[in-house]
Amino acid sequence: MWNKFLSGQAWLAKWLGHVKFAVTIILLFAASLTYGTFMESYHGTDYANRLVYKSLPFMGLQLAMFLSILVATLQRFPMKRHLYGFYVLHLGLLILFLGSFITYQAGVDGNLTLAPNTPARQVSLSRDQLTLQFPDSQKEVTLDLPYSHGERRVDFEWEGGIKVLRFIPFADEVVSWVEDKMADTTRLHSSEYRIKNDNFGETFIMSLHPSSEFESTTQLGPLSVHYMPEVLADCFGKTSYDNLLVWDAQGGRCFAPAEKDLSQQKSKQGQTLLTLKDGQETLRFLPDMSPLPVDEKLQIVMQSTYRIFSRKLFQDKPHLFLFGKSVGYYDREEKKWQVISFKGSDAVSLPWMGFEITLTGHHPSHYPVRIPTSVTPVQDNNELIKGRLKAVEVDVSGTRFWVTSERAMSAQGPTGKVIFSLGRQALNLPFEITLDQFKMDTDPGTNNPASYESFVTLFKGNDGASKHHVFMNNPMKHESFTFYQASYVHTQQGPYGSVFSVNYDPGRPWKYFGSLLLVLGSIWHFGFARRPQRKTEASHA
Repeated sequence: MWNKFLSGQAWLAKWLGHVKFAVTIILLFAASLTYGTFMESYHGTDYANRLVYKSLPFMGLQLAMFLSILVATLQRFPMKRHLYGFYVLHLGLLILFLGSFITYQAGVDGNLTLAPNTPARQVSLSRDQLTLQFPDSQKEVTLDLPYSHGERRVDFEWEGGIKVLRFIPFADEVVSWVEDKMADTTRLHSSEYRIKNDNFGETFIMSLHPSSEFESTTQLGPLSVHYMPEVLADCFGKTSYDNLLVWDAQGGRCFAPAEKDLSQQKSKQGQTLLTLKDGQETLRFLPDMSPLPVDEKLQIVMQSTYRIFSRKLFQDKPHLFLFGKSVGYYDREEKKWQVISFKGSDAVSLPWMGFEITLTGHHPSHYPVRIPTSVTPVQDNNELIKGRLKAVEVDVSGTRFWVTSERAMSAQGPTGKVIFSLGRQALNLPFEITLDQFKMDTDPGTNNPASYESFVTLFKGNDGASKHHVFMNNPMKHESFTFYQASYVHTQQGPYGSVFSVNYDPGRPWKYFGSLLLVLGSIWHFGFARRPQRKTEASHA
């Protein structure tokens, strides 16, 4: 049966070993490589790998090419002397495919991020992974996510009503507004603003709703922006005792301490202590330390709904207060606080560098959330400028939310607290590397990186340590791993950190051997195999 198959009597053997099939597969393979090159150039290496190079159709194309070469070779058995070069050439191709398969199955291709003077050994791989941590039981569960170029359903369930619904490998966040009919519209509102001058412009959203992911404070260069409840707008514009304001978050009202029975004294530590009575309640504040009241032992009362604001703290530097439909700031020229209401789409002028601000939307009963949406990534200068986010939708006891690669999320399940984090599969190296120094040169007259290099220490356990200098075209090799200088990162310590591309290729010797046979076989087959035959024909003539 096998001999009949190889001799070409079976239709499948004829099809696999025919030159037309081989040419078709080669053309499809070349077209796929061309398409993948364009995808990698415009959309990044990761997207090209998911879409083309590591996709099932491309793997099937390589398998078809392998079978075509194998069958075409076996059909020419028993071996003939004038085909020795042909056999060597095709054997080289088969070994090349074997080496590539070994690399795909057992190879390592990832990144190692090094912070200054911090030992590291964890390599981040290309596969995405969701981690579920259960602090109460000290349990941790990992879920490998689909390796796809677009949105995919996951449909994973875990005990305690935890479901992983879908995964988006490339996403951007879109703002969506959720209605809350029970919200207190005077203190849980959200707003959209546009601030600009002749050289700068930015649109931003701020919210006081506890379910919103948007903050109530932000920093725009040297300008600090604070989003406050609407009820505080009137109080901010009033002249009060020592520039202090007291706000009752629960009652939705504010007042100046001068309007109440007030006593002022010094604490044992020399701090200003204010005591005031609001009805039957006695409040004590250390306004220079905290906006929250304190008890008799000067310990902060976290559960209190009262807050105190010392406006003196916001007069020396630029501070902008937004109260939904109005804006407040300290006018240093007139030495007083200004509170101005927005009138429709008219801009309010600010006393800093010609800035003006516009209220573009006010939402008293809605709050903003970020919803990840699947997109096709776009890269510029080898960095993604679109689709940088990865996201997983999770359901815990009927409540759905998104976990992204930029922030972890926690939820309370029936069996306790669960922490979700989205990252990459990791590999721990059997040795450690420490970044001693990172050096970067820039193009003359610019801040654009021209080259960068790393000086590292490799710790080999009982074998001691060694120093290495890693830069472009000068990788570090140890225990079959190769480390290439790939990029750099900003670190919290201040100096730059280094990013190494880590490669372990167990199929490399096979690929080298296959390439050698490919060259030798080509020379043998096309250069020497036919010469004796032509001489023999000439002698017969």
